[in-house]
Amino acid sequence: MPYNKTKAKVFKRITMKDIADELQLDRTTVSKALNGQPGLAEKTRKIVLEKAEELGYQKDVFASGLMTRKNQILGLVVTDLSRGLFGPVVKQFQKEARRNNYGVILCNLENTEEGQANDISQLNILRLQRVSGISFVSNATVKVSPQYFSEFIDDDIVFNTVEHGLQLDIADQIQFNHRKAGKELTQHLLSLGHRRIAYLTYSPSLQSYRSTQERMLGYIEAMEAAGYEPLTILENERYSKTFGHEVQMAYEMIRKQWPQANAPTAVIGANDSFALGMLHALKDMGYRIPEDVAVAGFDDLYAEMGVPSITSMRMPADEAGQLAAKLLIKRIKQKEEDYYPFEQTMLDYSIVQRQSTNKKINR
Repeated sequence: MPYNKTKAKVFKRITMKDIADELQLDRTTVSKALNGQPGLAEKTRKIVLEKAEELGYQKDVFASGLMTRKNQILGLVVTDLSRGLFGPVVKQFQKEARRNNYGVILCNLENTEEGQANDISQLNILRLQRVSGISFVSNATVKVSPQYFSEFIDDDIVFNTVEHGLQLDIADQIQFNHRKAGKELTQHLLSLGHRRIAYLTYSPSLQSYRSTQERMLGYIEAMEAAGYEPLTILENERYSKTFGHEVQMAYEMIRKQWPQANAPTAVIGANDSFALGMLHALKDMGYRIPEDVAVAGFDDLYAEMGVPSITSMRMPADEAGQLAAKLLIKRIKQKEEDYYPFEQTMLDYSIVQRQSTNKKINR
């Protein structure tokens, strides 16, 4: 069928001039409104922004970069997206960036030692793209040589960290309060009448994440403060980087190490996959959940997959993603005379109570 130009729908990119013509304003006024610059009445700014949204205006971040030597783009560096743990961070980071007319380049640094050197080279790509700022999530920080951070500073690229593995005094930092989460989840079970509460995790020698260590310490603190003996069930031989394998490991540990005499009435898994493995094992051993044993975990990633669904401490990933983008943009727009100290923010978990702990006991 021959191409008919008269029927073809032509896409027209909306420009600042289009907005200015629609409102009968000069282009400078429109530019100030869209870029959040001072010297403009709030009523005028609102009118311009509403018209821009109505017409479908999208800022050309690359064209802006030709003038400022910085593109209106943010970098987000993560590790091991396959686990899904920080998926909400990515989603909310991108959402906040878009709301402020920034684009996002996502870099995934693999955990394999073999690919590490090649992955680090992605950071040079971010620099070549003239990004204005970068957020490093979790172990992405420890995979980066300190020289890169110095070079970012030299290139006037701001950066911050989410759940970082290094102590940095040259960046805003966002951390999760894992110890408080472990303490609050244990206190929740204590409030339901449980006194024999077990905790399943890796042995300290295998714990490579701060979250794993801190959650267990919070559990121990809560048990000791209430006057009860902590009971830990530890994996001493293997460490898994996949949730599926952790489910199997937890299943095997419970079947092998579960105390038959004076058995716990509640058990906490170091994460949701451990909790799922425990749930399957206990049911196969003839226990009713939660009538005989309550089960709980952390992260709230796969807790709803359990039957019954599992109570879990929800990691503040959504909040962290949004805040990371906000902090970057705030630093980017900061003038030298308005400098303020780097911020350290601690975010709390929230408990999501489900069927696996919804019974009070009288024992």
